Amino acid sequence: MTNFLFFAHMFGLAMLAAGVGVANYSGIMAGTSKRSSDIALWSGVNHRIEFIATLPGALVLLISGTLMVDDRGFSYDMGWVTAAYVLWVAAVVLGAGVLGRHSKRVHRSATEAVAAGRETDEALIRLSSGKLGPIVGNLLNLIIIAFLYVMVYKPGM
Repeated sequence: MTNFLFFAHMFGLAMLAAGVGVANYSGIMAGTSKRSSDIALWSGVNHRIEFIATLPGALVLLISGTLMVDDRGFSYDMGWVTAAYVLWVAAVVLGAGVLGRHSKRVHRSATEAVAAGRETDEALIRLSSGKLGPIVGNLLNLIIIAFLYVMVYKPGM
């Protein structure tokens, strides 16, 4: 069972990493685009990848990680295990709750602008190129680095 759980954990990590990579790239492209159609395209990719790879990967990591704690005889009150759960909750809240809503709002505004025939829309450009995406996105990248540290070094063990 240990090997299967480890494989599932690594598979979840690969899904999450792929989702984060696509989300970062599409977010940058949407934020630097000036045409409504380009913003609609990239924000659509950004919004959809959350449901295709990022959230499923996070769920696989949570489930397989929880099962591995039991399987390998770790305790839930170990500092590194608790830190992993705290980081997971913070990442999901920031990723789905903050960035997910932002990308959905950008995509909705961009598709409305395209449907109305506005090839450039200053309000849309301001929304897609605002500071929220880069700030929260970089904070999520730091959380992922903290995750890797906790999983590799298991501080306090």
